[in-house]
Amino acid sequence: LTYAGVIYILWLAYGVAISKPDNKKSDKQPSFWIGFILQIVNVKIFLFGITALTGYVTPYYSSLGMLLFFEIIIATVGSIATMTWIFFGGLLQHTYFKYYRTINIILAFLLLQCAVALLLH
Repeated sequence: LTYAGVIYILWLAYGVAISKPDNKKSDKQPSFWIGFILQIVNVKIFLFGITALTGYVTPYYSSLGMLLFFEIIIATVGSIATMTWIFFGGLLQHTYFKYYRTINIILAFLLLQCAVALLLH
């Protein structure tokens, strides 16, 4: 499985290195409902919630009220993180379009470093 992961990371590094930004404006604007549905099928959100609950909450609390309370906190933290990601992405978009080649090469090298680290461990 390690070698499959390394091959996948190398493929990602190659894709990042040769990619160009798509700065075309789309005729169709994203809607709230499309974004909402996308979040329902987003596996990372499920893994974030399960990991946070099982790793930090359920060892200490078992009542339904406390679990719901902490789930609201986890959802709030996740929403704040998403809004921060959107905000800084918007701020950095112009810089990325200007220096995309350099940024992509740096990101590709970081992926290569991850692949080498997988092989060495």
